[in-house]
Amino acid sequence: MPILTVIQKGKREKIEFEGARPLSELLDGLGVHVDKPCGGRGVCGKCTVFVNGKRELACRYVAHEDAEVLIPEGRDILSVTGGEENGTVTDNMCLCLDIGTTTLALSLVSLDEKKIIKTKTAPNPQRSFGADVISRIEYCSKHGPAELRRVLMEKLDSMIHGLFAEFGISSVPEMYVAGNTTMLHLFYGVDCSSLGVSPYTPVFLEERSAEGASLGLGCVGTVLTLPGISAYVGADIVAGLGYVNAPASGKYSILIDLGTNAETVLFGEGTYLCATAAAGPCFEGANISCGMSATAGAVCAYKKGGAYSVIGDVEPEGICATGLIDIISELVRSGDVEDSGFMEEDLCISEEVRLTPGDIREFQLAKSAVRSAVECLLLRGKVSYDDIEALYVAGGFSAAMNVENAAYLGLIPRELADRVVPVNNSSLLGTVKFACEKNDLASIAYAARFIDLGADNAFSELFFENMSFEG
Repeated sequence: MPILTVIQKGKREKIEFEGARPLSELLDGLGVHVDKPCGGRGVCGKCTVFVNGKRELACRYVAHEDAEVLIPEGRDILSVTGGEENGTVTDNMCLCLDIGTTTLALSLVSLDEKKIIKTKTAPNPQRSFGADVISRIEYCSKHGPAELRRVLMEKLDSMIHGLFAEFGISSVPEMYVAGNTTMLHLFYGVDCSSLGVSPYTPVFLEERSAEGASLGLGCVGTVLTLPGISAYVGADIVAGLGYVNAPASGKYSILIDLGTNAETVLFGEGTYLCATAAAGPCFEGANISCGMSATAGAVCAYKKGGAYSVIGDVEPEGICATGLIDIISELVRSGDVEDSGFMEEDLCISEEVRLTPGDIREFQLAKSAVRSAVECLLLRGKVSYDDIEALYVAGGFSAAMNVENAAYLGLIPRELADRVVPVNNSSLLGTVKFACEKNDLASIAYAARFIDLGADNAFSELFFENMSFEG
């Protein structure tokens, strides 16, 4: 039988196989999961490996004879949580965790001081099953939640032990967890298939607890997950709402989590109108030809004349979200991209990195979804821009985003550009606040009303209008 030799981080593993087998399937069998943001459909080009020295896509390559496969080393995502790390080790500590679709963020917190001691971040290993929650729901519906949960819990266990080793800790009595509804289902090993088909019914939304040992986290006493609102507005948004300031009487504020689902909430006067807009994984780089997460090699800023900045001061390898916004903004300003989004030819940023007309279209779809969701909620709430006190923008790149460029392209309303407040990882920070203060998140979840934009005619009309660049 043919033998596949897999080399990863200097280690070599071998597996025998019969017939012709998809390489990604063989790698999964070894527990080697490469990123497949598109869910293995062969369209994103991100699952690159080297077979006998030749670059191949793991999801497309079919192994049929002896082969040596080199897995490129992954890089840490530059994730800015926004939490100051000025706490000290005390007798009363806990862990706080945000399970993001793209990134995991884990904080050790002093409850005596009500401060974060240390935060660790890492890519969510479930990315090897797809960049967005839909891909993971589809995988779960076909194969069950076990493998999705296994890779997640192994990574979390490693992160926890690494954090504990750094401070000489053996255990904590409590861990508080937030995440979107799909992530929390998979955290508990609950089948999330029902979230992918109408009427999109979650198995649970309420606050839930379990003993850490029963979840495979023996160094944690009790695990508590925060409450969610709906299938696509989860505990991460509830935690964020608990973290940001309530608006003054008679005023409203907006919270947008810039991610795949672009959860948006209009809140004030004790009311919460929520919606999700399918922005797609554009902001994570999955549907952009040279897109990538905010890791070393990503173009993260771009200015007139072609000057750009790269994370890590290395040769550019791709473009992350902040760089994408800056590049397209300059192209629209220069007229190289028309208001309609038409671009005649690729923009070459370097020998290896370019932006294509298809990338422009992907961004248009994402930015129109976000902007249209905001305008729809304002219409439903009968609220004007003048009534808005703050526009809170959450997400891994919110603090680094050039707000002027984002407003120029219509990603956020120009009328609110001077009221933008970046809140980084509001889910993690809101979870820390809950752990320290036990603020009433259940009442937020109970009061919230979800608006289905898919059934809203105004959203369809706005989506079409907002596709163009405001110029």
